[in-house]
Amino acid sequence: MNRNLLRLFRFFLRNGKINLVPVFMLIGLSFSVSAKTNSPTQTPAVLTVSVSSATVCSGASTTLTANGCPASGAIRWSTAQAGSSIAVAPLQTTAYTAICEVTSTSVTTTTATSSTVASTTALVTTVTTTTATATVQVYPPIVLTPTSISALCNGSRDGQVAINATGGTGLLQYQFNGQGFQTINTAFGNLQGGTYTVSVRDALGCVKQASVEVKQPPALALTVTLVSPKCVGGTDGGLIAVGSGGVGDYRYLLDGSQPQISGTFINLRGNTTYQLGVSDKNNCVLFQPVTIGAPTSLSIALTTKPARCAGTADGSVAVAVTGGAGTYQYRIGTGPFQTGTQFTGLAANNYNITVQDGVGCLGSQTAVVGQPAPVQLTAIARPVNCFGPNSGSITVTSTGGTGAIQYQLTTSQTPQASNVFTGITTGNYTVVGTDANGCTGLVSATVTQSAPLKIQATSVAATCCVCPTGAVSLVSTGGSGIARQYQIIGQPYQPAGQISGLRPNTYRFRVADEAGCTDSVAAVVTDGNSLTLTAGTIKDVSCAGGNNGEATVQIAGGKKPFNFYWATERRDTLKTFTATQTNLAEGTYTVSVQDSNRCTTTTVFVPIKSTFPLPVKPVITQTGSSTLVVTDQPAGIQWYIRIGSAAGQPVLNATGPALVPYESGQYYVVVTANGCASPPSDPINFILTALADPASGLSVRVVPNPVVDRLRIELEQADRSAVTVQLLDASGRAVMSGQIPAFTGKKQAEWPLTGVPTGNYVLKIAAESRQSVLRVLVE
Repeated sequence: MNRNLLRLFRFFLRNGKINLVPVFMLIGLSFSVSAKTNSPTQTPAVLTVSVSSATVCSGASTTLTANGCPASGAIRWSTAQAGSSIAVAPLQTTAYTAICEVTSTSVTTTTATSSTVASTTALVTTVTTTTATATVQVYPPIVLTPTSISALCNGSRDGQVAINATGGTGLLQYQFNGQGFQTINTAFGNLQGGTYTVSVRDALGCVKQASVEVKQPPALALTVTLVSPKCVGGTDGGLIAVGSGGVGDYRYLLDGSQPQISGTFINLRGNTTYQLGVSDKNNCVLFQPVTIGAPTSLSIALTTKPARCAGTADGSVAVAVTGGAGTYQYRIGTGPFQTGTQFTGLAANNYNITVQDGVGCLGSQTAVVGQPAPVQLTAIARPVNCFGPNSGSITVTSTGGTGAIQYQLTTSQTPQASNVFTGITTGNYTVVGTDANGCTGLVSATVTQSAPLKIQATSVAATCCVCPTGAVSLVSTGGSGIARQYQIIGQPYQPAGQISGLRPNTYRFRVADEAGCTDSVAAVVTDGNSLTLTAGTIKDVSCAGGNNGEATVQIAGGKKPFNFYWATERRDTLKTFTATQTNLAEGTYTVSVQDSNRCTTTTVFVPIKSTFPLPVKPVITQTGSSTLVVTDQPAGIQWYIRIGSAAGQPVLNATGPALVPYESGQYYVVVTANGCASPPSDPINFILTALADPASGLSVRVVPNPVVDRLRIELEQADRSAVTVQLLDASGRAVMSGQIPAFTGKKQAEWPLTGVPTGNYVLKIAAESRQSVLRVLVE
């Protein structure tokens, strides 16, 4: 076979493009061909499409899901999306198709009968396509066309938005900028410039949303050119204002003036802030403060030189200026301007200095030309004194002037720096004082003969024995000069004649005058508030051996508080330190006192006696088995009972000489006469038994006990007999009696207790020779 034909055959066989037999026949070859194909069998897919929401609002999202496509398949959609699930948001009713494509590959073998052609194997690819369609219904869409009205001014709240909508289903509701939905479609006003969100919702809940812009003009602005006045304080300043922003047609005003078209304002004061305003055609207004500046002020510095002496005209003023403009000229008072900066030949006064600069601006300042105070002298002449005929002196004091003063007597040719002239005899003198500038002052002085120095003392008593409150007033006559020095001899001098802080004592005082002459005197400072102590009211002890005595001492003078010291005959000191003492026993007490200043006085003696003797100790005896008796005591008797270790207690209503005990215990008696109680008697131990004879067969019980208003008893006896009942008080007196007829065995009986006071009683039961005694408490 031709080599080229063989290659062609192999190509067609390998790519499965043609039927081999016709080919071979075409080329005039004779073959026997057989083919065998090995490929899997592909079952067509059953494809379905489900929709999450089959009916939606226009533009709302829903999900489409394709089911049934084999895992080896690929899903694509009519929307050009891929994947098993897609999300769509149709604006109108739309059908969506899912396409499932499954690709398979098989192997085909072809056998040719020829001595020159071999068998051939080829791969065959097959694509199987399955489709499914779902339709999403869309409710009628809402058509939303909001409109707006711009705000008149930048930042103002007068813009409006209207919501215009058609379509949808049923009644429409409107929402502005996230607020609640409402059924009435009104214009939404009071809005600033900006973008707002509007929404419309139909009866099916479908919502259409849009944005709407409320426009506003640009903000008003001012460009200001300022002009300062020529001079400080001038009113020739001005400004030029140019408005921008807003909607044009500007008007300008300054500090509340009428609006004007021009933005130029003149005749404005320098260094002043004005409120500048601009308005546009919509009456939008902008205010801003503007400050008119001021030129550099004239700064005037004055240097003054005072006159040399009081009253001379040799002072001067020098002027130095900064600020302003140009060349300066100077004027003093109302005189002419000059170019010189010095003004001389001035007396002490206030001068107005005016400065004018090169543009005519003026500045002024007051210069004070001073003068030194005049030299004024005062002289104190000290008379001739105890030290001799040349012991006089003159002391000069100066004020005013300049620098140090030189002093000179007109009778002398030599000045001196000292202001004191000594060794002067009596006579009239003139002193001249001269300062450093040669200014002078005069003073006259007369030196006389002084009288002898004498001192007198007047004492003021101290307020207590140790108080430093006394004083001595010292007065002197004669001597030299008017100043005096006083002292307690031995202590420093002082200028005052009143010497205080003195305790009671005798003192010696001295006075010295300005020349050193002295005199002395003695004075006594006494105690002006000395203590006195006397005995006052005394109350003796009621009973011998008692301690209910009382005593009071009286005091005069001294200073409160006082401490009183009471000492017994044994020199024991009572614990209280008062003027009155209670609970005193018999004896004589020594009393002293000390006040708050620790001042004392002589002691007093206070005797305390007894008024009545104590009754003798009583004696008690027991009679029979149930009665106690006091012997030889007719009155003032009180019986007591002590049970166990407890303190003794008085027996109620037991004041007679005989007592029938109502309970077991120790009984004793105290006798009182004239309010004085005797020592207690020796006690008697008494044991109260319920049965007088336990073998007699008589049993008694009180039910209840304590008794309130009726006495109830239960009795039991073996022998028949009548029973006598008695209720006895503490003194043995019967307060109730009763009789029970004869009986045998048990018996109950009761009696009213009308008129019987509350307290402890003894119930006495007697049946012939048998007897029982019980304690009964009546409440």
